[in-house]
Amino acid sequence: RGVADAVARAVVAVDATLVLYGLSGSCLVEAGEAVGLRTAAEVFADRAYETDGSLVSRDQPGAVIDNPKTLVERAVRLVQEGSVTARGGDVVALRRDTICLHGDTPGAGQLAAQLRSGLEAAGIRVLPIGIGD
Repeated sequence: RGVADAVARAVVAVDATLVLYGLSGSCLVEAGEAVGLRTAAEVFADRAYETDGSLVSRDQPGAVIDNPKTLVERAVRLVQEGSVTARGGDVVALRRDTICLHGDTPGAGQLAAQLRSGLEAAGIRVLPIGIGD
């Protein structure tokens, strides 16, 4: 956790009003909170999860989710229930303050538009961090 602590201290030194983003459940989020930073636990609409809440390695089949329907369903569930079905079939609870969609996923622009539409169709407002929370 040493690197996470160093990052959190560096952010505080630069600007203590910044929001520190980190993978949900990560030591970076914990380190930020320990030094009084506002943190945002990040979940991923376009990535598969392991049972322990970590991301499936990109070199594994199915690690990247590029099916728009699946991606939207996962994101809606993450927001509404705070959980995702992991690769092994277990349901994993995740703190979620922000949803990431990777820009290097093929068709990311179109996926982003579909994701936003799907979230809004489910009654979920898409807002910047700090608005409405």
